[in-house]
Amino acid sequence: SSGEMINVWSNKLFWGDNKLVIFYLLSKFTDKINLIYIDPPFATGSDYILKIRMDGNILKEFGYKDNWGKNLDIYLQMMYERLILMKELLTSNGLIIIHLDWHVSHYIRAILDEIFGKDRFVNEIIWYYYNKYSAGKNNLPRAHDNILIYSKGKSYTFNEFRIPRDKPVKQLMRESVNGVLKNVKDENGHVKYRIVHDKKADDVWRIPCIQPASSEWTGYPTQKHPMLLERLIQIGSNEGDLIADFFCGSGTTLHVAEKLNRKWIGCDNSKYAISITLQKFLKQRVRNSRDNDFYPIELLAIKNEKTLKVFNSGFFNKTIEILRGK
Repeated sequence: SSGEMINVWSNKLFWGDNKLVIFYLLSKFTDKINLIYIDPPFATGSDYILKIRMDGNILKEFGYKDNWGKNLDIYLQMMYERLILMKELLTSNGLIIIHLDWHVSHYIRAILDEIFGKDRFVNEIIWYYYNKYSAGKNNLPRAHDNILIYSKGKSYTFNEFRIPRDKPVKQLMRESVNGVLKNVKDENGHVKYRIVHDKKADDVWRIPCIQPASSEWTGYPTQKHPMLLERLIQIGSNEGDLIADFFCGSGTTLHVAEKLNRKWIGCDNSKYAISITLQKFLKQRVRNSRDNDFYPIELLAIKNEKTLKVFNSGFFNKTIEILRGK
């Protein structure tokens, strides 16, 4: 292949309120999305200021604003309204993955139990980010996030994911004889072993936070490690499936989805998030153009519940660099 665009489908990147975006999508994408991953605000009340270089000027702008974290009731209502709508977009065997932390994971789990049903709970994954600790004199350092997985239906896509063992182990070799598992033996009657270097992943994942030295680093304050998204997308979907992220930030979910040959829909309310996402795609596609075909990207903006505007703003053609520091 030569990196030519495949014109049957266009990946979609929306700039705007995700509630309006989801309303728009309901008309065409009800029961169509295989996997939804969201990394919403954690209701901390924190706003992140980005120090940005653009057109030779250094600016300070809100890159990420927690409009709801200062009032828990408002935050939970915001999430409830959106989760109900997201459920309608999922296929009957689809999954939703919600990335949270200790602030609100217990509240959101109760909401998910109500919307999806307690019996649709699949897993709570603990992401242990061992290279970043929050300081605290009166408590233990916090070093994990909570990732909740729920299914829409009784049956759902869930692929085994294997990870390297710390040390290889010996396992007895087994074979089925008339439907009964028995140990495999050599010609001398001795049981045979195999050396196993990997194991099925459990629900505690030891993955570092992404660091500024990484080639994947964008400077976006809530950016997650691509390895985390690779695991989640591979477990919860198959090649060719449609993935959505309605709080897409710097676009890690979308970039990983494309790398894994999934189609995608993304949305964010920050024009800087949209710009960073597009820049990363441009670099990623230039780097991989000889290896992969890719779908075109539609850049869209929602003005209100009934109007869809194809957005072609010069702003998104400008190179933006997020600078370290405040």
